[in-house]
Amino acid sequence: MVWDWNGTLFDDFWLTARIARATLAELGVPDVSGTAVRDSFTRPFHVFCGRLLGRSVTDGEFAYIRRRYESEYEAKVFSLSLRADAKQALDHVSGTATQSLLSMAPDAQLQALVDHHAIRTRFLHIEGSPTASSDGNKADRLRTHLDTLRIDADRALIIGDTVDDQEAAAACGARAVLVTSGSQSRVALEGTGSPVVDTLLEAAFIATDAT
Repeated sequence: MVWDWNGTLFDDFWLTARIARATLAELGVPDVSGTAVRDSFTRPFHVFCGRLLGRSVTDGEFAYIRRRYESEYEAKVFSLSLRADAKQALDHVSGTATQSLLSMAPDAQLQALVDHHAIRTRFLHIEGSPTASSDGNKADRLRTHLDTLRIDADRALIIGDTVDDQEAAAACGARAVLVTSGSQSRVALEGTGSPVVDTLLEAAFIATDAT
């Protein structure tokens, strides 16, 4: 099982939504709801910002949005928790399959958070992004991740919270289960055709039944 981090195991959506709403208000778009943030989510990040603004984002605005987001997120990230059932889900899978963690979050930040929440021993391999940007190609990252683990893609199941988690899995020949706790709406997730659940424990049950 390959777990995603942000919005999946790690409960950070409402922090990211609060930062997005405050920044957009400064740029002239007040009262953006958390639902609107979920409905607009996509990668690359500048397209996501443009959807929320209702227009193209200038280079200066985009640089400001990134600086503001990274600064405020970093200041609060260690006060956040894992999803309520994250450890229970990890425990459920542990007797059935190996587990790893692949994230688009910066690797140094990811490694520190994993240690902070005392879950490092649950995973064979933990891998974040080598850069500060989260806009890389997740399919390429997943292929490399599975190669490192020497696991064939058709034996892997990805648990994530976004359409691009499913697209990365499909591009590599893996399966996916998607949870509604993160960045993307249920409607968007269900459009992928992969199983969609509301809790990590539900995802873990589906994952172990599939092994």
